[in-house]
Order: sequence, then C-alpha cells, then structure tokens
Amino acid sequence: MSTLRRRLRNVYLAAGATSVLAATAGRRGDRLTRLAKPTLMPLLAASVAADGAARRHPSVLAGLAGGWLGDVILMGKAGRSDDPAVRAKNLNKGSAAFAVNQVAYITELWKQGHRPRRSTVALRLPVLLSGAGTAAVGAPSALPAAVGYGSALAATSVLASDPEQLPKGAEPLDADLTGVGLGGNLFVLSDGLILARQAFLQGEQRLVRALDGVVDGLVMATYVAAQLLIVEALTGAGDDK
Repeated sequence: MSTLRRRLRNVYLAAGATSVLAATAGRRGDRLTRLAKPTLMPLLAASVAADGAARRHPSVLAGLAGGWLGDVILMGKAGRSDDPAVRAKNLNKGSAAFAVNQVAYITELWKQGHRPRRSTVALRLPVLLSGAGTAAVGAPSALPAAVGYGSALAATSVLASDPEQLPKGAEPLDADLTGVGLGGNLFVLSDGLILARQAFLQGEQRLVRALDGVVDGLVMATYVAAQLLIVEALTGAGDDK
C-alpha cells in the first residue's frame, strides 16, 4: 500500500468514525452526518486511484459511485420522517442505488475467480428469508429493499466467502472472518440492522429514540468497515507495489 493510499485510508477511517458518532446522536447529529458521510465513498475511490488500481478495477469505482448516491439518498429528510411509509420509500430508493454498489462488487468478485458454493449459499439463505420476514411483519413497505437489495447483498456475501479462494494453510472459518469475506458478512449485518430499525424502532418515546441511535450507529460502523474491507481486498491494497 502506497503512502498516499495509507493516508487516504486514515482520513476515511476518521470520517467513518465521525459518521458513526453522528448517527448515534440521532437527529442531533444530522448536520454532522451531512458533512461527513458524503465524503466516505469519494475517499475510498481516491485511495483506489492513488495506487493506480482504478484502471485495473473500474467496476469498483462504479460501485463506489452507487454507494455514494445511496448514502446521499438515505441521509435526506425523508429518512427522518415520522411516517414509517415515507421512511420505507426512502429506504427503497437508497437500496436501488446501493444495488449498483453490490452488482459492481459481484462482478469484480466473479472476475477474480470467486464462485458460489453449496455451503456458503446454505448459510445465507435463512438470513435472506429472515430479513424478508422481518420486513413483511414490521415494515411491509420496505419489502423491495429487503428482497431486492437483500438478494444482491447475499450474493456478494456468498461470493466473498468462497473458501476455495483462501491461501494454503488458512482455516475454513477465515473465509467468513477475514478480508473480503468478513466485509460481505458485515454488509449483510448492516442491512439486517436497518430492517430491524425500520420495523421495530418506531415512535418518539425516549427509550425508543435512544435505542434507535445505538442501532443507527451500529449500522454505520458495520457499513464503514464492510466497504473498506471489500474495496481493499478487491483492489489488492495489501499487495506490495
């Protein structure tokens, strides 16, 4: 990893930490969110370009553009609406942009030799079904996001956790707990937290608002980590230049 890329990575992590704190603060942190969150994907894109990896991995840059658009949509006023239907509609719009992000990652993973395995699909199918069930029960308006975007996330996670891509001597669990595999799983976790928040954390009671802030902070933390892990793995950030 070049010195410039390492510096941009540190700036990304700082912006990510700021976004997590702002999300945890709820509506009080919205102004800070609008300043910090839109910088995340451009910083990752700049870090990719810093090593010249943009030419080798254009699909990753396209995915980051989709992620940036999704970030901008989700932090709009509709995302804080008191009407669950309005929030769900906003989530569906954001998920459409994030689907571009995931399709780009799926494309790059496939290009690099990752394939679905029976074991990785079997582990993720119940998670996808539970997400759809959560939306159907608690937030039916968010079903397009749960089923459509959720399927794209599951596909990314399946490919990212391909055990056949592990280096010799690695433990089987490393496919899920390190690098791109961990990134894919954190994305699924982040989406699950979003659906749980949409379905169950409704109302203006103090406890509900406090829990909503905690969950929103966890959503941001898992998202920031997932994007970094996947992008660095796909673009060879750890390789010697």
